[in-house]
Amino acid sequence: MSKKMTFRKKGLAVILCLMMGIATIAGCGKQEETPVVEDDEDALEVPDVKGKEETVGAFTLLVPKGMDAEEGSSESVVTLSEDDDTNIVFQVVDKGDAKDYVKALIEEDDSFEEISFSLDGTKWSGASYKKDFVVYAKIGKSTVIAIGTGYKYTDDIPLAVLASLEVEEGAETVAIGGAAGKGGTFVYGDGLYTVEYSGAYREADPSSEFGDLVSADGNQKVYITSLYDWDDLDDLGDELSSYNYDMQDLTVDGKDAILFTYEDYFGDYTADFVIPLDWVYRTPSGNEMVAVRIYTTGSTVEEAASDDFMELIKSVDVNDDYVTDEGETSSYGSGDWESYWERGWYGFWIVSNACSDYETNIGYAYDCLATFDCDGDEVHMQVVDAKNGGDLDVDVYFDHYTDATESGWLVSSEGQILGYDIGYYDAMIDPESDAEILEDYISMCVDLYDDDGNWVLELSFFLRPWGADFTEFDSIPESQLPYMCTNWNPVHADMYPFNYDSWYVNIMDDPFPGLDAIVGQTVD
Repeated sequence: MSKKMTFRKKGLAVILCLMMGIATIAGCGKQEETPVVEDDEDALEVPDVKGKEETVGAFTLLVPKGMDAEEGSSESVVTLSEDDDTNIVFQVVDKGDAKDYVKALIEEDDSFEEISFSLDGTKWSGASYKKDFVVYAKIGKSTVIAIGTGYKYTDDIPLAVLASLEVEEGAETVAIGGAAGKGGTFVYGDGLYTVEYSGAYREADPSSEFGDLVSADGNQKVYITSLYDWDDLDDLGDELSSYNYDMQDLTVDGKDAILFTYEDYFGDYTADFVIPLDWVYRTPSGNEMVAVRIYTTGSTVEEAASDDFMELIKSVDVNDDYVTDEGETSSYGSGDWESYWERGWYGFWIVSNACSDYETNIGYAYDCLATFDCDGDEVHMQVVDAKNGGDLDVDVYFDHYTDATESGWLVSSEGQILGYDIGYYDAMIDPESDAEILEDYISMCVDLYDDDGNWVLELSFFLRPWGADFTEFDSIPESQLPYMCTNWNPVHADMYPFNYDSWYVNIMDDPFPGLDAIVGQTVD
């Protein structure tokens, strides 16, 4: 039921009508004024870009010609890409997270500048540097962040695509960089290993430079990745050997692990954590790993190796169900690895490379004898050559790692070679890798540095068990032979120690004569 107008309201209505009538009469005969609209100085034009509109995940967007749009770990994550170096990632995110992300980016890298612009009536904010940008805006009822690589934010493609964006109503909000949200359990390779990360950490794009999980706590970033083969592990050892690092032994998930802390080339303080695993791990879907690596930097060592970082690395859990050797589940090969190493070895060493001061020594080589003494998981290698009067040219201690082979493999921990100090991971011996060339054959390549950290020499060692026949190398195609010294002739003679025919062949069937037996042998 409608209520009647009161007398007071009726009077007010009459007065308003009279005022409107007077205003209308007063305006008669005058030209209507055009409203003044202020220019938007930050407005950018929407360029014309060829392509077609597509719905991918929760987004509807223009997909330019020659580009692809793919849904990521959630329908709220879509990547628009032209190639690996040129892409834009769109995500539905929390507005506060977007603001914090941009703020942290600008504070961490002063190359990035804050930007803001409007595009087709939508206000965008963010940061940019050269051909990288991060911008966010409200699209419908959702906040969308766009992270571009290989584009300026003013380029035609990003502007055209940003202007085209529509978001499905009720689309899920995800953490920047992924769909895992803040904190939780990061799972690698069908459960091959897991890492617990706190509320400050976020899952990121697997195509990250460092690996599978990138986390952020203020300005500190943490990268978690896997090393997939022994070469990766060897390369990491070479990388770490160039720093003056402190090393701490840890046990994580029942496995030996190492934490390296050092100042890197950029002046950042780094905490680099590695679990070298005893076996190759492989999941049914083909994910493979020989080590876990977690890497971070900070303004101080204490910041890098913070309590939160230590908690994170101690949470690593590697699933032993996935241990494998060429697809066969196994915990260890013969169970008697010591007998593989504890026998005499014969071969030669060679200067395979050198700095300019020692360039004339490249190709310098001598026969040698070697022994390996095992004590628990520690292996002591000693080498004596034909020239140096019985002095121990090589006196190095290794950590032994078991795998599904008879031998396992060795990683140096300390010692000396030709008077130069050897540290952790400076040298490695992997018989399984060498067996691809020839059974019962091992090699070791090591770079030597002086006390000031200057590189001096690269030495290579090539050994076979005492009594082994080196003529077996004759059956190996030249293309498969390891690199030796190119000025030796014929090619297969590269693999023969100098005194092979004149000395070794005559006594190779006798028991190992001991290290000193090689002293005094001369090059033929």
